[in-house]
Amino acid sequence: MRQIAFAIFVALMAAPVAAEELVVREILNEKPLSNAEGTVVIVSKLTVKPGGRIPLHIHPGDEHAVMIVGGQALMPNGKEVTLPAGTPMFFPAGQVHGGVTNQGQTDIEIVTTHILRADQPFQTVAE
Repeated sequence: MRQIAFAIFVALMAAPVAAEELVVREILNEKPLSNAEGTVVIVSKLTVKPGGRIPLHIHPGDEHAVMIVGGQALMPNGKEVTLPAGTPMFFPAGQVHGGVTNQGQTDIEIVTTHILRADQPFQTVAE
């Protein structure tokens, strides 16, 4: 019996461990926009863990966001900046944005609100 338990233990230890996601989007609410058939509003919490990078991307609709927990970030132009909590952001439909890497030791958290056509993809990578 001990040999079987030991064999199972060894097998589990040898199994590949799933990589932790460094950028996680949690949808908090998704509802149709009133009086705008085919349009949806998506509110999300975006967590960027240390070393995580938001790829350059576009959305088919507007994005409004607020930095909830800021931190140190490397911008697409190579400049390191401090992103303070409370910073509002706006990206109009089709504008390339992102390309930001969390350079700090703690998570950066952003609450985003997207206003999109329901029949279009949430985002398209622009790299």
